[in-house]
Amino acid sequence: MKLTTRDKTEPVTTIVQQDVLPGKDAAFETWSKAIRMACRTYAGYLGSEIIKPVGEGGTYITIFRFDSYANLEIWMQSEERQKHLSSTADFCAAPPRISQYRSLEFMFPVDAGGKPPSRERMAVVTYLGLIAPVYFVPGLVREYVTTQPLVATMLSLAVITPTMVYAIMPVLTRLFRPFLNRSA
Repeated sequence: MKLTTRDKTEPVTTIVQQDVLPGKDAAFETWSKAIRMACRTYAGYLGSEIIKPVGEGGTYITIFRFDSYANLEIWMQSEERQKHLSSTADFCAAPPRISQYRSLEFMFPVDAGGKPPSRERMAVVTYLGLIAPVYFVPGLVREYVTTQPLVATMLSLAVITPTMVYAIMPVLTRLFRPFLNRSA
């Protein structure tokens, strides 16, 4: 699969959604760990996260970040990646769905034929969305889970990140659509 982008030097985020068959979660997680370990050996790799579904089976979301489109493309076209992908038929219901974004664009859906909002406008909406979770979640974690600063921060981020992606940003992008789609 050939991905395209206008600017090949900006950091890029790739989101991969994979539908895992019920009862095959352990096989998928073993495979996912292996492919993410392989990805780490490629130039420009900045990190990855995995978001697991609740319960057995369902859609797993893996987020890969690279420092440039060129380095991402090397990974995407690599024989090593293709080899890993060829072994997913035993635990995945369908081929992976892949989306590519610069920065945090994945939180800001674009109408058909439209251009992504400016980074300044994305930053304003993201700022507004982060106010409540950043204010409340760390305090709740410190009060009810742990007072150890590093653990509290990591747990807070583990709650805030999916909340932003799946709950807050979809609502804010609909609410602020006129602002986001307005030309500068």
